[in-house]
Amino acid sequence: MRLHTLLPRPLDPTTSPESPSILTALLSGIHLDRRQARALGWRGVRPSALYGPAWTCRVAPLAHVFGLVFLDEHVDNDALRGTFAASVFPAAQSDLLDSFPLRALEIALGPDYADAVRELSAHAEALAPFCLGHLDLAAALDGSWLSLRLSAPARLRVVSAAGIPIPPEADGGGSGAQAVPQWLVPPGGLECDVPAFRLLLRLFAALAGTAAHLLDAEPDVRLHRTALAAQEGPQAPEPGWRMHIAAVFGGAPHSAAAPGKKLSRLPGRYAPRPDELSSLPVMHVLTGFLGSGKTTFLRRWLDFLNGRERYAAVIQNEFGQIGLDAALTRSETRVEALDEGCVCCSLADTLRPGLQRLLAAAPAEQVILETTGLANPANILRSLGDLAEFVQPGLVVTVVDALEWRRGGYAARGVSGVRLAQVEQADVIIANKADAVAESDFGDILRALRACNAKACILPAVQGNIAFARLDAFLADWQDARTRPPSRQPRLHTLAQAQDGLGTHVEEGFTSHTIPMRTPVDENGLRQMLDAAGPGLCRAKGIVNLLHDGRVVPAVVQYAAGQLEFEAAPEDENSRYLVFIGIDLAPREALADALAGADPSGPAA
Repeated sequence: MRLHTLLPRPLDPTTSPESPSILTALLSGIHLDRRQARALGWRGVRPSALYGPAWTCRVAPLAHVFGLVFLDEHVDNDALRGTFAASVFPAAQSDLLDSFPLRALEIALGPDYADAVRELSAHAEALAPFCLGHLDLAAALDGSWLSLRLSAPARLRVVSAAGIPIPPEADGGGSGAQAVPQWLVPPGGLECDVPAFRLLLRLFAALAGTAAHLLDAEPDVRLHRTALAAQEGPQAPEPGWRMHIAAVFGGAPHSAAAPGKKLSRLPGRYAPRPDELSSLPVMHVLTGFLGSGKTTFLRRWLDFLNGRERYAAVIQNEFGQIGLDAALTRSETRVEALDEGCVCCSLADTLRPGLQRLLAAAPAEQVILETTGLANPANILRSLGDLAEFVQPGLVVTVVDALEWRRGGYAARGVSGVRLAQVEQADVIIANKADAVAESDFGDILRALRACNAKACILPAVQGNIAFARLDAFLADWQDARTRPPSRQPRLHTLAQAQDGLGTHVEEGFTSHTIPMRTPVDENGLRQMLDAAGPGLCRAKGIVNLLHDGRVVPAVVQYAAGQLEFEAAPEDENSRYLVFIGIDLAPREALADALAGADPSGPAA
């Protein structure tokens, strides 16, 4: 074993501690390969270094957060030895907190608990009641061996000799001298009883498994215990056992070798599922009704993934002859466009070859299928089983336009058809344009969405922005439960649905018109065309030469829910057109006549 495969430079603890650098190399090195990181059990790592090196992380299948804080380092016998405090932070609502010290419970119920844990470096001292043990990291200065060692009480039991009474304000003040004392912890009782070593073992196993993978070396694993001496004090740990487990990589000298019983395997190591070992990418389905903001949300999602070097590919499907969304999405991401139809019906047979072309062109960790706004995801999911050789199932994410809900777009007609199917089938519902409606109205919208789909994760969004890490966590939770999200679980359908298929936009009467826009047009001209399309118009989009303040500017036109918006057009996009989608649209000729009637003066296109 050579440590330089992990940290490609000589160790030099004379200028600054090196054990935090080695731990950072372990954690960052494995997360360059997210699939392998997941297979080792990692579910996220966050460094925190405001007042010194510290990390918080999650390890499957546990719900709580682990913390590591660097304490000190010393050098002896040509080796460095660093010590880290190891903590466990249960969720505030977790029953596990009942076994922790009362001070830890008090902190966890406070309003700043989650923020303090996230910034562990700055709050390490205040969060000391959650510390359950220590991690020791040792390494030869010549890089010939590495050792990881966890020490923690088998059970952290603290006896309160005098007891802990309930404060008078908590029990109503009692009735004077005759009141019977009420106790949180009776005299001589246990204030806490935490299985410290068992809780920290998962973290140690993930770290040791990571070292084994990155160093390509199996460790010598040893386990032993030492007696905990009795201590004096009003709140003193009970006598018991302190457990020690060590994993040594390479030829450590006898003085550095771990004592104790040799184990045949690393206990507590995460057992990955077959899909976590698979090289197949995860395929998500992104849906949402016309104009809800799917493409804007998708662009934000891709920014999140690309910023973390998590390669994604996109299949975009539009209801019309020209694909605007693909033109707006292409940047660092490979995009395959499937136009002139809908993947849930007429283009279903083209999805397979499109996916093959996409994956052959570039590797991807995730594939996002952005459907047309008129697609029924239930129909799509029925055909995705045929793609199991290419992709693994991911989430169904539905983007909902909060502005349309407020305008009565759903409430007036009732939730039905494709709109209802998109919400009902979602694992995650993005309540977009949250800033466009009043707070009270938005609360009603969220309640209506919850009534349609009680199992979905509902996330408010402004201009398509959410905390995208929550998507990762939501998917990871379902995967760790070793089941599939609600959208992928079998459903019972009516006899009519089984015979005739699930609802489509064809049954609802949606059609589209594509109008070439060869001459400049101003905003008033565009509005005349929108009015001419008729009351059944749901969506219009395209690229035009917009006449504004005497200048012609290439602009993307977006119309939905009564709102007309513009943004700068992609520099390399030369097509000029508008796509109209709706029910009972006016004939194509009427739209062209409205454009000709507008006839704005200005320079030629």
